This record gives sequence, C-alpha cells and structure tokens, in this order.
Amino acid sequence: MSLTRILLYILLAYFLYKFVFRFLVPVIQMSWRMRRQIKEFQRQHQQQQDPLQQQTTEAKQSTSNNATAKQPKAGEYIDFEEVKQ
Repeated sequence: MSLTRILLYILLAYFLYKFVFRFLVPVIQMSWRMRRQIKEFQRQHQQQQDPLQQQTTEAKQSTSNNATAKQPKAGEYIDFEEVKQ
C-alpha cells in the first residue's frame, strides 16, 4: 500500500468518526429523549383524564336515572319558543 492510500483511509476514518459522533449520536439521543417525553405527556394526560371520565360516568348514570323517572308521557305537548337572533 502506498502512503497516499493510508493517508486517505486515515482521513476517511477521521471524517466518519466526526460525522458519527457530532451528528448521528446527538440525533439518536434527541429522538430517544423526544419519545420519552411524548410517553410521559401521554401518561400525564391519561392520569388527568381518568378522574374526569369517572366523574362523567357517574354524572351520566345519575342523569339517566333521573331522566327515566322524569320522561314525559307519550303524546304530551311541550312548549316551544322560537329564539330570534
């Protein structure tokens, strides 16, 4: 092998090393960090939604119980007023 070929391989290895450790590694680390943050946001959102879903379920059950008791009889007239804007 000639000296120029060895120098060329050394330069190629150096630029490949710089590319990997200055570009690829930070990009990969950032993508992992973003995935973790997205999962954390989804987990927090789910925790916030769980109590709200329980409250709405309880409210729906109580209103459905009230609605069955207060349903108007068939054929009963309901007053209607037209609202002008």
